[in-house]
Amino acid sequence: MNRKRTSQKLNSAQVARILGVTKKTLYRMLQDGRIPEPPRDPSNNYRIWGQNDVESIRQELGK
Repeated sequence: MNRKRTSQKLNSAQVARILGVTKKTLYRMLQDGRIPEPPRDPSNNYRIWGQNDVESIRQELGK
């Protein structure tokens, strides 16, 4: 069964794992402005990443 992952919400740990970096590195890239800050969940202030965000970061980082 094939599922589209474009609407799947990911947390920062999942994004870091997909990109092959640590969470600390992901947070540093956000802080340095190398990658754009994703929207946040208003109920808990967690970052809400999508598969499109991951693909954009991959392109920006040249991975």
